[in-house]
Parts: sequence; structure tokens; C-alpha cells
Amino acid sequence: MTGGSKFEVSKFDGHGNFRLWQTRVKDLLAQQGIQKGLRAEKPKGMDDDDWQDLQEQVAGTIWLCLADEVMYHVMHLKSADEIWKKLESQFMSKTLTTKL
Repeated sequence: MTGGSKFEVSKFDGHGNFRLWQTRVKDLLAQQGIQKGLRAEKPKGMDDDDWQDLQEQVAGTIWLCLADEVMYHVMHLKSADEIWKKLESQFMSKTLTTKL
């Protein structure tokens, strides 16, 4: 992070606006320079070990932005893409339903 800037994301507890939380997490990942880790497939030219490290960094960042009761449902997943998709399937429709 440049200039000592710090960006915090409130922990998502399963309530509130999932889409807004998701956008903030994506911004945090971009700030850390690790947003490529959300991809389902390893980028061309990236070493397998580097991809694994990136996946662990992104998964860790996502987990740190989740309340315990939500993290419990995704902590067994290993890839950032799997975690992201599981959270979307669980909470995206709830956010849309709440808006209607």
C-alpha cells in the first residue's frame, strides 16, 4: 500500500447489502494487487506455486472480511473463486429480494 493508506471492509454477517460488501472486497483486493486471484483459472504464464500463493492470499482476505457465522460456511473451500461463487449463491439473491 502506498502512502500508508488503509482501507477497511466491515465484516459481512449475512445481513445487509451483499453486493455493496462484495464491491468493497474487490476494491480491497485491487488495492493489494491480488484481484487476479478471483479468476477461476490460473493466468497464462503464472507459475503453479505463485498461483497457489495468490489463491491463499485472496481467500485469506475474503475470510478476514467475513463474520464467523458466514465464514463457517465457506472455510472448507480452498480456491478464492469457489468461495466467491458460494457467497454469491447464498447472499446475492437475499440482497435482491430485500430490495424488492
